Amino acid sequence: QGLFFCVGGTYQAAMAVMRSTLALCFISTRASGFSQDTAVEYAKLAAAAYCSTTSLENWSCGAKCSADVQAVQVCQGSTTKGFVGLWDGSCLVSFEGTSGLSAWITDLQIWKTATDWPVCNNCKVHSGFLKEWESMSSCIESSLSSIGCGPGSELKVTGHSLGAALSGIGMMALHHDGWTIKEGYNFGMPRSGDSTFTKAFDTLFGDRFYRVTHHRDPVVQLPPDALIVDWHFDHVEPEVFFDGDISGGYVSCSVSDDKKCSEQYWDVAVDLLHVKDHLDYMGVKTSGDGCDDGILIV
Repeated sequence: QGLFFCVGGTYQAAMAVMRSTLALCFISTRASGFSQDTAVEYAKLAAAAYCSTTSLENWSCGAKCSADVQAVQVCQGSTTKGFVGLWDGSCLVSFEGTSGLSAWITDLQIWKTATDWPVCNNCKVHSGFLKEWESMSSCIESSLSSIGCGPGSELKVTGHSLGAALSGIGMMALHHDGWTIKEGYNFGMPRSGDSTFTKAFDTLFGDRFYRVTHHRDPVVQLPPDALIVDWHFDHVEPEVFFDGDISGGYVSCSVSDDKKCSEQYWDVAVDLLHVKDHLDYMGVKTSGDGCDDGILIV
């Protein structure tokens, strides 16, 4: 249906347009399930993960906790945290990003170490991201089970920044361990693994996952994708790119480093002047800014 929508017209005209815009048609089809309104809700849930454990468990973190989420449990990792809950008829997992953003960006520019991961046939994933996931994975899985979301349950998954990387790795790991990934929206996600990882991820989740990017967000250009011996870091797809605020609409891309999307702003040195683009997704403050302290005033 997406293909016919793209070409239209007479058969001859359709074939001509098909030959010249096949890639664009593919892009339109791949991201056809994306919802801007849904993305706003996911951005709030990803941003909520920056709020205090108390405010999350009480679901009282302010505007970021506007959705009806119940049975929230928080899992602390080595440097970040995640939370699980019940939302919109499904089970939810959301991951916090890093709080020391400037130092973390510097690390990502120079730290390119990766490790083999048997979950996806010895693909390579970023060592730091995998270590952080492993520091909270047992808690995430046991907490899901404790709220009635054990293996076989459908999960909705989100995260921002480092939390987006954890979300991607977590989706692969949870699928491997028996959960069903119903949907995923990530925001400001860094490159997280090699082409073997991204191909496995795209095959499993490409029809129900969206990697949302914003203007010159520097984190989406990291780690650099320059060759490291015989491999390099890649992005998972599809990408949904907002070049301005949400009123200006978006462009969808399904090919890694497509310059119609965020790759047009590949120069990290310039992008570092636009960190604010990383801290605002879908009009939501994707950081600790805007979190209430969890104290309820009656």
